[in-house]
Amino acid sequence: MKKQYFFLYYILISISILFLALRSNEGIINKIIILGILSFFAVALIDHFYEIKSLINRDNTLRKINYENLILVLGTAFSAAITWYLNHSLGLGPIVANGIVGVIVAILFSSKKAGAFYIASFIGMSSQLIVSSMAMAGLIGLFAGFIIIFSQEVYDGVGGKGGTIAALSTQIIRLIMSLFI
Repeated sequence: MKKQYFFLYYILISISILFLALRSNEGIINKIIILGILSFFAVALIDHFYEIKSLINRDNTLRKINYENLILVLGTAFSAAITWYLNHSLGLGPIVANGIVGVIVAILFSSKKAGAFYIASFIGMSSQLIVSSMAMAGLIGLFAGFIIIFSQEVYDGVGGKGGTIAALSTQIIRLIMSLFI
């Protein structure tokens, strides 16, 4: 019983520290870094929860990290950021930037990963008024990767899912960022 209380105290203290750090920082880069730390904290917390649960149940089979999903999430972040860079920094425009990223991922990756990376490249097609920086595009792409993983079987084969995921990810991250800016 004491392990559960320690675990709860640890969660509350860590979240409080991260929240206070987020509130006291004024720079957008610092806030993005703290949000990144918070996301890694959440993943570690979930793994720690399953580890504690297996110790309590006397079951020694620990969950393993799914590296395919990790690559997918990181790839969606890079895909969105690269498309944004090609679109805004190099001035190629949204359609050409999306097309370049789409062709490259189709050549280099499996169809599942290429599809996810292509969906994330829609984020980089956004106007600078919506997605203001390459870092912001990467953050939204990271979030889109999680949505892609959790919604793989939802509306499988139905058109419009990619654009919907990109738009949903963009709006959710913009909403979260507006709470802290």
